[in-house]
Amino acid sequence: MKARRFPDGTLLLKAEEHDDVVATMTAVVNERKIFAGGFTGVGACAEAEIAFWDPKTREYLKRVIGGPLEVLALTGNVARTDDGKAFLHAHIVLGDREMNCKGGHLFRLVAEPTCEIVLRPLEGAVDRKLEACGLRLWQL
Repeated sequence: MKARRFPDGTLLLKAEEHDDVVATMTAVVNERKIFAGGFTGVGACAEAEIAFWDPKTREYLKRVIGGPLEVLALTGNVARTDDGKAFLHAHIVLGDREMNCKGGHLFRLVAEPTCEIVLRPLEGAVDRKLEACGLRLWQL
């Protein structure tokens, strides 16, 4: 993943073909010690693993979707977990060649040929802690 920083702190991130966008972006925010912020992105992918959070079972219902797919909307935030590492919370909408859409919580995204992301870091940190609902939520 390539990165370019602007004077206001905004980062443009460009996933290379076959990059796992979630894994490479997580590495970037950890290297740069970014523990709060938001991001948006667009692009295309060969495959994605997305999920629906079922509040009754307190589990993610995961599905792998093969491509090619357009990344119509990628949005999320960055926070810090108990282990002191940055964590991405991302949601995505994907479109196929028939213009059908699928979306959900993003676990994995294989770029093909790329994904372009605008990351806006914030000063400081937002912590995530496991709560009774079964999710790690912001501690504000």
